[in-house]
Amino acid sequence: MAGTKGIEGDGMEQQRIDSGQARRARWRRDLLIALALVAILSFSRAARDWPQLSRLILPDADDMMRLAQIRDWLGGQAFNDWTQYRMAPPAGSPMHWSRLNDFVPAAMIMLSTPLLGQHGAELVAVSLYPPLLLVAAMLLIASIARKLWRDPAAPVAIVLMALAFPATSLFVPGRIDHHALQVVTVLVAARALIARPTGASGLIAGLAMACSLMIGLETLPQVVGLIGAAGLIWVVRGTRESARLAGLAAGLGGLTLVFLLTMRPNYWPNNLCDSFTPASSAAILGESAVLALLAGATPWLRGPIWRAGIGAVGAIGTALAVLHAYPACLAGPYGQVDPFLLKNFITHIDEANSVFAQDSVVRVIGLAGLMIAGIVAALWALARAGRRWPLILPIAGAVLASGLVILAQLRGVYLGVPLSVPLLAGFVARVRKTGRAVPMVAAWLGSAGVAYAFIPDTVDRLTSPPPPPGIAISRDVTAQILCNRGDTWAAVDRYPAGVIMAPTNMASYLVGSTHHATVGAGYHRNNAGNIAMYRFFLSPAAAARPIGRLWRIDYVAFCPGDFEEIDLLERFPHSLAADLARDRAPAGFERLALGNSRLRLWRVRRWLDQP
Repeated sequence: MAGTKGIEGDGMEQQRIDSGQARRARWRRDLLIALALVAILSFSRAARDWPQLSRLILPDADDMMRLAQIRDWLGGQAFNDWTQYRMAPPAGSPMHWSRLNDFVPAAMIMLSTPLLGQHGAELVAVSLYPPLLLVAAMLLIASIARKLWRDPAAPVAIVLMALAFPATSLFVPGRIDHHALQVVTVLVAARALIARPTGASGLIAGLAMACSLMIGLETLPQVVGLIGAAGLIWVVRGTRESARLAGLAAGLGGLTLVFLLTMRPNYWPNNLCDSFTPASSAAILGESAVLALLAGATPWLRGPIWRAGIGAVGAIGTALAVLHAYPACLAGPYGQVDPFLLKNFITHIDEANSVFAQDSVVRVIGLAGLMIAGIVAALWALARAGRRWPLILPIAGAVLASGLVILAQLRGVYLGVPLSVPLLAGFVARVRKTGRAVPMVAAWLGSAGVAYAFIPDTVDRLTSPPPPPGIAISRDVTAQILCNRGDTWAAVDRYPAGVIMAPTNMASYLVGSTHHATVGAGYHRNNAGNIAMYRFFLSPAAAARPIGRLWRIDYVAFCPGDFEEIDLLERFPHSLAADLARDRAPAGFERLALGNSRLRLWRVRRWLDQP
């Protein structure tokens, strides 16, 4: 008998070794596929954008402002001071971005500056940081897909993530804004919630959620979806889930408390509910306390009805208490924005508007088609889950939460699409088993975001008249993009430092690429600067002059096409902006040379000195 037990023990040990080797082999395979795809995507995009990227002209205005924030921090600005002092000078304007997203690019810049110089170090950081996050996202998505559908779905999920437009646009070289890191943190939380229900898996989920919310509240709906799924599983399964619920509470509440003690910004207003504020931190800590109490009380809450009732009372009661203490949250993140800006600025930010506010069905398909496919996949997965529903629910819940977000703000697709990919991979893997070519091709196309991205351009080309012979017109290039090309900002930077009155389209580039300051910029906390900028440009020249004096501006910048979104020439035909659009600058505007740039820049000190 002893010999038989020894043989059985040796066999089990060998199985564990084989299992470990298989896991490592799968991990290496996933890593190689992810690295290969990310290398292809990143190198091709970097090569296309190199004329601008090499000058540190980044793809999006938020990336430029993020780079400016990192430079200011590395240059000596206090860790807890998030103010951008070259926006709305001299006091500056508070930003709603935390420093958490700045850690990795700042570290990369610090470590490589002695070898490459500041420009080279910044170029390395902005070029490598987003692709590294994409590799992390792909590996997490592969792990989720494998857990849900077994191994064949994992490589499918990696490939689908490489095709998952528009989410892939967050990971291209230069995209150092915080949304890509938020995708990774939410994926970490989702993966932890489908692991074995232990205190450790709950702790990891809670830590990831705390990081995600500290970075920005855009992920709040997905986090609520994940917590709601964990809560529902606890309601049904009781004590088997109490350890995970306790770990989730400890991670979410504990790390938020650490952030509150170490990363609280100097500007800490009670009347804002747009990022890491007293309202958001109180809500997170309060709900974490509720989760901890529920986990501890599980042995006495016998039966799903009791658990559901007490849990709902605790969660809803805490939310109502926070809303009572911080009523500004009832107005949403833009509650303190001037009504004129809400109508004429915020409503023209695509991602801040509902999917129903887009100007055509084909545009909705291009931007949200994959998100809609993900919602269908989530419902399909839940319908066939059976006893595996606790495994499916967290991912499906977060996807469905993203679907609700796009009803109000299109930005929900950026998180919803990566969360959808593991579910879509399961559908593709299932269809592949049939061996039928047509359904297989349809499944791949329906799960590939780039397929939806081609639809608007294809429809546009089929329905629009062809350009005149010999003239090439790109429908994707706006006047503002043309103003941003070439050596524009280097030319602007050569002039003495001053305050530039410029539309929001270019303000972040002025701050991030030159040594100048700007009055307005596309950030909702800059209420005073933004409304002053609009009043300046949309008033007649004589009425604009005192506004320029008040802000002590030195220059005015304008790009043909600015303010077209508000029908400038029809609504404000006698405004300064209309005069500049017609190339009729007021007397006293001194036009400054900017080479071949379409951007127009004037020195205006003499104009301001006029009576």
